[in-house]
Amino acid sequence: MQISRVFFTITSLIIFLFCYASISKSEIVTKVILLVNDIPITQSDFQQRAKFIQSGNPQLDADRVSNQAIQELIDEAIKIDASESMGITYSTDDVRLALDKQLKAQGTSLEKYSEKLLADGTNIKTIIDSRIAATLWNQYIIRKYRRFANITVSEVKKYRKDLLEQETFHVQMIKVKNERNSREDFDLAENIILNFQSCANNLTLYKDNSSILIEDIFNTKIDDVEEPFKTILSYKSDQFLLPTQVIDGEIVIMINCTPKKMKPEFEIQNILISNQLKAYSDKELRNLRQDSVIEEK
Repeated sequence: MQISRVFFTITSLIIFLFCYASISKSEIVTKVILLVNDIPITQSDFQQRAKFIQSGNPQLDADRVSNQAIQELIDEAIKIDASESMGITYSTDDVRLALDKQLKAQGTSLEKYSEKLLADGTNIKTIIDSRIAATLWNQYIIRKYRRFANITVSEVKKYRKDLLEQETFHVQMIKVKNERNSREDFDLAENIILNFQSCANNLTLYKDNSSILIEDIFNTKIDDVEEPFKTILSYKSDQFLLPTQVIDGEIVIMINCTPKKMKPEFEIQNILISNQLKAYSDKELRNLRQDSVIEEK
């Protein structure tokens, strides 16, 4: 049966239940409305998921809420079926503990969040069920496709370069006149570097020094910075002081007033591998949808 037809038929039948029926918080509706590869989806599953989606997206109309709820439940059933067919198991306690840890990091807990959902007419079970499906599916994709994920050095460099190009910097160019190529001028430049505290402090300290010219450049992209500082900044974006250069008879000190700590290489590799696995995941789910048996009840 085509999933689109299932969506149309089921949502037509139960939109009324979701939007207009008066269902008390204590009432449990267990009628099976769909079988997805012999995994049952009940009216209660649908109603709880729809309420949860609606609570987070109050601007959505009933049709979109219903369609999203049905699609999520069908996809989760497909993921569970595929994972279990590969022998992948899960512990409900582990899933609950992981969710509790995540919620505590956000300033709440599984117990408090469950109470809030219950007060809104939603059961924490719909989130636990979703998390179980996601946990199983993640292991399924890793087991099936991890060996195919391949990241090259050039891909890591490109990702880092793309991140840098999106960043904006506040840089300060300090030019020390060096017309006589004197030791005093180099000592002055060295003193500026050794006594550096902040870009704002530089503006105060050297504003009246006729041998020093300071230029503040705000919200600049790395591609707008002139060489050789563009290349230097690309590799030292996390540092305040960049190597001093002598350009056109001037000692040029470039200060990166807003250092950007870039992701380490191993983290970029993990992100790129995750992106590859996400592509495999999307394709695998599309294929499994086509092969799934979805029955209306």
